Amino acid sequence: MKTLFERSRFAFAALRAVFVSVVCVALLGSCFVPDQYEAEIRLTKDGSYGITYVGILIYAPLYGQIVRGKIDQEHAKKNELLFLEQLKRESYFKEVENLGQGRYRVRYEREGRFGGSHEMVTFVTRQEPIFRVLTTESGNVEVNGSGAGKMYAKNFEELGIKSQGLLRIVTDAPVTQQNAQFVRASVTPGFTNYDWRRRSLTEPTPHFIAKLAVDPRTGVPAYGGSGALNVVPEEEKK
Repeated sequence: MKTLFERSRFAFAALRAVFVSVVCVALLGSCFVPDQYEAEIRLTKDGSYGITYVGILIYAPLYGQIVRGKIDQEHAKKNELLFLEQLKRESYFKEVENLGQGRYRVRYEREGRFGGSHEMVTFVTRQEPIFRVLTTESGNVEVNGSGAGKMYAKNFEELGIKSQGLLRIVTDAPVTQQNAQFVRASVTPGFTNYDWRRRSLTEPTPHFIAKLAVDPRTGVPAYGGSGALNVVPEEEKK
């Protein structure tokens, strides 16, 4: 039987874990911050998608504790290994390397096909999104940054995190809205590149909407169907 001291210590540890999680959401938005990266989202008008991310992910709360000297070296290393294993458990991460200070060099690759409306894919996770790709009832596919980076840019910059890299969307679907910095024809015939070259978290959050194909005979979306790889909404996976 556990002593009163042991039960109190366990309760305090659990409470501290909850507190850290709340602080992470309240102050830092997405706990993982991208840096020195190249990310590409490939979208076709039939609902197929591909996502590739090559670069660094920074676990901001741990990085902040380390650079501010709020955690000893032993506990820092234990936490680094904990988040390393968390990333490795996700099959879409093909490579994960611990760089120290809560920083990880990763390669992420994912492919699939949307089977209908109200489906969503997020990177890194639904709880800690950097960007979301989703389908709407009106037959659109949307890509949106989480917005947390810009909202809490000052907090991140105080830690020395600037988040620099390239986000590219490649698509053959008709685009109705986008705020890309550069737009040009892709090397793949019929496709167009939309580029966001990010130099800081204070820049506008990427936003993109394209129209998916519609069957001219029925007027219903031409994507999905019995032959499609159905994407399970991330909310249902939990």
